[in-house]
Amino acid sequence: MSTKFTSELKEGMVTLEDTYSTKGQMILPKNTIITRSIITKLIANSVLMVEVEDELVSVETDIDPMSNFTIDEEAIVNTVEYKKFKRRYDKNIDVMSEHLNDIVHKNAPIEVDTMLNNALNIIDATDSPLSIFTMLSTLKNYDDSTFNHSLNVALICNIFGKWLELPEEEVKVLTSCGLFHDIGKLLIPDHIIKKPGKLTDEEFKIVKTHSRKGYELLKARNADIRIQYAALMHHEKCDGSGYPLGLTEDRIDKFAQIVTIADIYEAMTAKRVYREPLSPFTVIHNFEENGLKKYNPKFLLTFLERVVNSYINCKVKLSNGEEGDIVYINKVSLSKPLIKTKDSFIDLSKEYTVSIESIL
Repeated sequence: MSTKFTSELKEGMVTLEDTYSTKGQMILPKNTIITRSIITKLIANSVLMVEVEDELVSVETDIDPMSNFTIDEEAIVNTVEYKKFKRRYDKNIDVMSEHLNDIVHKNAPIEVDTMLNNALNIIDATDSPLSIFTMLSTLKNYDDSTFNHSLNVALICNIFGKWLELPEEEVKVLTSCGLFHDIGKLLIPDHIIKKPGKLTDEEFKIVKTHSRKGYELLKARNADIRIQYAALMHHEKCDGSGYPLGLTEDRIDKFAQIVTIADIYEAMTAKRVYREPLSPFTVIHNFEENGLKKYNPKFLLTFLERVVNSYINCKVKLSNGEEGDIVYINKVSLSKPLIKTKDSFIDLSKEYTVSIESIL
């Protein structure tokens, strides 16, 4: 048995203990078999770690019919756009990791503008928001996921800020918030972060201090207050169920609220060595089911609508073997669009047994 970060869970693992939220609400009972939809639920509820059996068991079809999601990765990675994006991404990951490590371990000054320009350079290599979302989903885990996760969140924040029609200067600040929101994780000792066995209660408390530690570091270096708050509050929830302060919506900084949504979306849809990316439609469905109380509806609904609308006219393969185009988004069920096939239309909000299997 072992303690796994939620991001490390695999389908077929079995929980060995009841799993609770930070506010003491039971999320999963003991002996639950982990599925993809359960992983999204855990991430949405800010569950950091789960005690599981190392040996995998066979998994029946997930109750979420959209979980078996794939993209045509070969077609994407062979495009000129992707190759340009990947070159800039790899270069800037190296620069970013070196700079963050220097800030934490060598007391180096925080060069926000340099980091921001590097992120914007990556965005300039792409043709559209859809390109960025699609290409991020093909990237495998890097040596330290803290760095590529932070960069991915920053790229998503940049797009998100434009969708919210924020002033250009605020979009830049929001992008910087994404870059630095998880810097506190670099202050958690490796022997705890990488411990193979079960964490003690005290060690688990230390892992959860990364938001406070990041805030304190950024405050000491006189970073923009909005960047400080993003580090402190990116695990807070509007209903008060988050941490470290249990703040409600009126007390959570606006930029932190936006970063939180981008942070969770990236964690769910990013490709990892141990699993394929989760479908954006699965993630959107989870937000629709569980997110309107936890996240600011104004920000969340704008984000979900724009993500889904990015896929309008995209060709998809359905779970029933048919192919078609996404032609209409259902406003009351964003995760289940209308599909035009060769012979008919299929409304996924009514055809519960049919789902999007892949984007072609």
